[in-house]
Amino acid sequence: MTLPNQSITPIPNNEPDAVPSLWNVRYQEIDENFASLDQRQTSTENEIEAARAGGDSLAETINAIITQVGGISGTLNGLASPTSVQNAVTLDWLYRNRRIAFELFAAGYNLQNHLGVSVIAGIMGDDSLDVADTSGVKVGEDYLLSDATDTAMVRITAIHSGTRLRLAANLSRNWGATAKLTGSTLVARPEGGVDAAIGAQWVSKAINLGDDNTSRAVVIRRSLNAGEARLYFRDAYTTAWTERSWSVRRSGGGTSGVPEGFADYEYVIPMRGDGYMRLVVDGEAMVIKHVVALGGGTGQGGYVNPLMRPNAPTISSPASGATNVIETPTLTASNYVSPAGNAFATAQFQISTSSTFASILHDSGEKSAMTYSAPSGVLAVNTLFYVRARVKDVAGLASDWATITSFTTKATYAYVNTPTVTTPTNGQTEIPEQPTLQSSAFTTTGGADTHASSQWQIRTAAGTWAAPLHDSGASTTNKTSYTVPTGVLVAGQTQYVMRVRHTGTSLGASEWSSDIAFTTKQQFAQIIGIVCTATGGGAGTWQRVDENFAAITTTAATFNNHPTYAGVVAQTIDGQAMMKVPKYYLKTGTVPSGTYAGKRYWMISDQPVSGFTAHPAFMNAGVAIDQFWVGKYQGTTDGTKLGSVAGLMPLVSIDFPTMQTRATNRNTGGVTGFGLWNIYQLSAIQTLALIEMGGSDSQALIGQGYVSGSSALAVDNATVAQATWRGIVGLWGNVWQMVDGLRTNESSQYEIWDKNGNKTWVNTGVTAPADGYPVTFATASGASFDLGLLMLPQTSNASAANGTTGDCFWRAANCVAYHGGGWSYGPDAGLFSLYVYNAASYSYSPIGGRLAKV
Repeated sequence: MTLPNQSITPIPNNEPDAVPSLWNVRYQEIDENFASLDQRQTSTENEIEAARAGGDSLAETINAIITQVGGISGTLNGLASPTSVQNAVTLDWLYRNRRIAFELFAAGYNLQNHLGVSVIAGIMGDDSLDVADTSGVKVGEDYLLSDATDTAMVRITAIHSGTRLRLAANLSRNWGATAKLTGSTLVARPEGGVDAAIGAQWVSKAINLGDDNTSRAVVIRRSLNAGEARLYFRDAYTTAWTERSWSVRRSGGGTSGVPEGFADYEYVIPMRGDGYMRLVVDGEAMVIKHVVALGGGTGQGGYVNPLMRPNAPTISSPASGATNVIETPTLTASNYVSPAGNAFATAQFQISTSSTFASILHDSGEKSAMTYSAPSGVLAVNTLFYVRARVKDVAGLASDWATITSFTTKATYAYVNTPTVTTPTNGQTEIPEQPTLQSSAFTTTGGADTHASSQWQIRTAAGTWAAPLHDSGASTTNKTSYTVPTGVLVAGQTQYVMRVRHTGTSLGASEWSSDIAFTTKQQFAQIIGIVCTATGGGAGTWQRVDENFAAITTTAATFNNHPTYAGVVAQTIDGQAMMKVPKYYLKTGTVPSGTYAGKRYWMISDQPVSGFTAHPAFMNAGVAIDQFWVGKYQGTTDGTKLGSVAGLMPLVSIDFPTMQTRATNRNTGGVTGFGLWNIYQLSAIQTLALIEMGGSDSQALIGQGYVSGSSALAVDNATVAQATWRGIVGLWGNVWQMVDGLRTNESSQYEIWDKNGNKTWVNTGVTAPADGYPVTFATASGASFDLGLLMLPQTSNASAANGTTGDCFWRAANCVAYHGGGWSYGPDAGLFSLYVYNAASYSYSPIGGRLAKV
């Protein structure tokens, strides 16, 4: 802002200029400047008044802002930089590198499930509650109903309107307009954090710290006093609110990173997936600065809550006073109990020749099992030894030593060595329903022997070996490996423990191996997929992946042991050679993140899993079916019927409707379900084969097939059979195979049967690409169709070198579909070769069909 008159002209002292006529001009300039200064002063005062925001002075307001930011970061010189705010959010980085959720009691850093809404009315004995606004309230969650005299926790079961809620239980008193429904009764402090009076409560929104079966740490920074911040949690596995006492405490001051007068109280909670936390203040009021929830333990240590240490275990093996103990006994500690409910972490065993443990002969160190096989060379023959053990939980709390027991070793050592478990490894997760357990080889000490049998046992993590969940008995066939039978293990990340022992023909049984703990998969579904990492190049670039889109290496056993692939088996139905294809579930789309982000993938599961859909090939007349069958061979003649029999020539030179009729002619005399194979059945086979082949070039990956001849061969001819996948012979080559359920309309748009198996035609609105080599596959979907579940070309290229499958595609308007390529189509034939180029009335010698049944 500038003055209206930057320079007021001085009146010269010489008489001619110092005349009264000039005085008014000078005074007018001075008055204008003073008026401007007054206006500027008023504007400045108004701006400062606004900036004070109700404070007594601008300095006070600025100091309050600094205090507020400092309340988050812990230290502040001047205004907070982005780094200082980041340090605040991560609690001075004491607990970095974890999956974290923060309650800092500040906007944007808040876990409270609701900021509060006024109550209109709640009547005692009624299960409804009227509030000013139900938005933000979620069904199934718990909230605090609070007024000046009382606080109650209520669970919402339904939202009836914008103002009415339904509760899980009747109200025990009347609630009026002075009450509110909220997620917290803690009181915010101007400098950050909250004041927590006795009885104050807080409930979190749903948080997820990980789905694995690992205990989480919750750190509460609060006043160091006699009060109790009682922490509760619930999740899908622990559905009732369950309290967890604090395990360790780290007091503030010095270089601890915790403010003087405060302490970090660490709790351990076994929360999995989406879960909730609840806080209740008891005993003495306190100030709470932060609540930080982490995906695992902090490992920071601190003062141990003595009430939360695990109980001292007992030594169960060798039995106290045992004699004739071998050189390498398996020491076993039993009866793990944690008052805090914390999971077991490690056990430590010590051996001494002194009953007072004045000296230690051997120390196992901390082991992640409650068993330990003493190594050879430690225990002398015919000697009395003493043993003790202690355990530690996942919070780092250690028990007292167990009551000391003793045992005496054998006079001479000749025994079967204690085996070790090689598969699974201790602590391994993602174990399938039928894992193969493996042990080390049979060996002996002090004498030769032969391996007579092995015994395998499994118990639940909470069970005991006195009553194992599963016992193989003395198996003479499963000596170093054992496949767990179906029905023993359950999914849901359930924890189990296993062990094994070997028995010799003359030396008898070994000691049991050390316990090996493992955790099953969340679901036992066997999932495998493939990603097209690059299109074009002649046949694309592909990578097999697991359910997490991580690259995997497979072998023949990978697919032979997969229930879907192993379920493709030959069966004879109505005298025809058929191949059963069992029901499977499909997920396809673009990879959401990671190495292959944005790339198209196909993934199959043998069981229903979230995100997967039963392939539409397993729908018939609106009803789900468990399998379909396709002819083992290309269609053959069986009188007026279409057949599937070895040694015959393919049925050719008939039009499409006649081929359909020949197929359905089998449905007589109680026989049902036969027809010409359709596009859904073909696509189901293509998807399975694509994943197993690991790519799309079927001629290169499986076999050329009969694609360079001059006339048809028998359907089981050796050259035709080069194009065989899992017993389905001649999938390409020899003769084209008519495919039902797919056609083009007058605009060359794809029309297909509905995906529910009703055989009603649906116009997809997708125009088939020009003749050429498929580059991408269609993904359009609608109410009754989903091309993403099929393998229909979306785009094509005139050059084979630019295709993604190596096979050719043709289309024209108002045509039916043929698949695979004929005897002379060379490299253009293959698993993905498709010919939608002739009218249904067309017949020709290189065109046949294939039988199917539902």
